[in-house]
This record gives sequence, C-alpha cells and structure tokens, in this order.
Amino acid sequence: MWINLYSGWAPSEEDNSHLGWALWQPKYLARPWPTDELIPGFTYYVCENTKTGRAITGKATVVDALPPTEVASPYDVYELLAEELFDDQFTIEDDAWHANVYNRMKSQAPWPQKVTAWRTTVNQVGPHVIRDLGRFQHTGWKRTDKIAL
Repeated sequence: MWINLYSGWAPSEEDNSHLGWALWQPKYLARPWPTDELIPGFTYYVCENTKTGRAITGKATVVDALPPTEVASPYDVYELLAEELFDDQFTIEDDAWHANVYNRMKSQAPWPQKVTAWRTTVNQVGPHVIRDLGRFQHTGWKRTDKIAL
C-alpha cells in the first residue's frame, strides 16, 4: 500500500476533490514514487500531521492524472494543468496557484522542469496514528505492507 504525506490542494472544506502535484528537474528520478500506479483508479492513503502525531486521515482514489511532462516555465505548468485536470467542478485561480508556497519555491529553480499531477477523491478516515509514519523520503511517498485499518 502506498501512503502520501499530504501536500495537496482542496478547493473547499466541503469538497472531497483534491489535487496533488510535483515539480522536479528533468534528470531527477523520484524514488520512491508510484510511477506506474498513478493512473485513474489507483488508491492510496493520505498521511497528515495531527496533534497526536502523523496519522492516516484519508483514503484517496485517483480520478485523473497527468504523467510526468516537461514544461518550460511556471506559467506553462498552470496552463497545462488547467487544460488537462481542471473543469467546472474543480479549478484553482491563477493567482492562488502561483502564490502557493511550493510553487513559489519551485519557480526559483532552473527551468525546464517536469510536472506530474493527479486529481483524487478523498474519503476521510481516522485519524489513525501509526508508528511507522515518522519519516518519509523527499518525494513524500512511502510504500508499506504493514498498514491495516
């Protein structure tokens, strides 16, 4: 089972739609990463920091995904995601997208970069504090066979 250290975007508290994404240099090989699995239908657990420690707080199912794609600029990333993953039910305003802390940090890095993104529906669970959730690799993904909820 895959677990993602939550860093997604939800348009509102009431909506269970979320967007996850990552940007990286073209020669960087992200590991661990569910490269082949990150397609519609893929299910993983969401991990968040809670008052009592890191906990499983949701079960996410991918409804749409953009495979790793090279982009020339931060503005091209937004345009690509707007074209491929946004619709009448889920969109992020241009200004809000570029103001996001992660996107601001990545905009300062050399370009071109690669982007991958995925939309999910998230069903809330728990929170289930699990001891092995303390460390995640730089990618924010962890694979485990020890999870049983």
